[in-house]
Amino acid sequence: MWGKYKIALRPWEIPDVSLLEYEESEQFVDLAEEPKPYEGTFPGGRITVAFVDGVRRTEYALYLIDDNGSSYEGAFASLGAGAIIVELGKLNSVRESMIYPIIKRYLVVKGIFEDMQYQGVFEMRTTQDDVSKEINRVMREELEVSVARKVAKELKPTLLICDGTLSNRLRGTLCVGYVKTIKKLFIRREDAYMLNELRCGQRTPIIKVHYQRGQEEKEKVEKYTWYVKLTEGEGIGSLARLEVFEKVGLEITKHIADLTAGILPRLVSSTFQDRRSPQNLLPIKSLENFLRRHLGSYSIVRREIEKLIYA
Repeated sequence: MWGKYKIALRPWEIPDVSLLEYEESEQFVDLAEEPKPYEGTFPGGRITVAFVDGVRRTEYALYLIDDNGSSYEGAFASLGAGAIIVELGKLNSVRESMIYPIIKRYLVVKGIFEDMQYQGVFEMRTTQDDVSKEINRVMREELEVSVARKVAKELKPTLLICDGTLSNRLRGTLCVGYVKTIKKLFIRREDAYMLNELRCGQRTPIIKVHYQRGQEEKEKVEKYTWYVKLTEGEGIGSLARLEVFEKVGLEITKHIADLTAGILPRLVSSTFQDRRSPQNLLPIKSLENFLRRHLGSYSIVRREIEKLIYA
């Protein structure tokens, strides 16, 4: 079924390349507000917050080997994406809260192939980039984007929060990027003191930043970003960075930023619940666990791959 190619499964997983290695940028522009802490707001009435996230699992790493002896790195991977919607002040059941789950399985191989005769339940993708980065790209820019667009169109929550920095493909959708781990700061050295002075439920002034990645640089994408203090703990570990597209407008951005500072600290996890606390908020943790369960049995999926290869 592989044409002129042979396949060799590798008994170890390919390393997951963290998106954080290339999602951040130092292209800071300027503060869009007065340099001081801003209090979050918690509006009255019905408040719904939707979170969109994804999970990945490498089932098998592999090499494809052609009849010339050249080898190509690849992997079988299962991906999941979905959303959880939470109505604050209400008991939210899992059945009602977990929405629009997507489970996809991919065979991702680095290289260009001729005469490949592959048919299987894993959709084949080829890439010239790192295999792990391509898997992350598919999860983020295809599956998660699809879910976020559907949530925004059909449910219109008070806040729609997407994991990580916003994909260009979400332009035109009112959503907030949520970056849990901070490696670089979008703030001037002389204003960095504000990060230490923030109290739980406060945010920094809004900061305007230029495009952050290669494709964004090409398309001249600009964003507004800000930091929210999630707990009373010290240091960067108690902060999260959020962002929206600059085209949202400054006044709407201020409103969204105030909501995030008022709402997100109410949803933090504790250390005994999640080692990634407080940034891995409770709804995100619940969504990730839900999606991982729906990836199916790891051992059964691996056996099916082995049947596919060795039959």
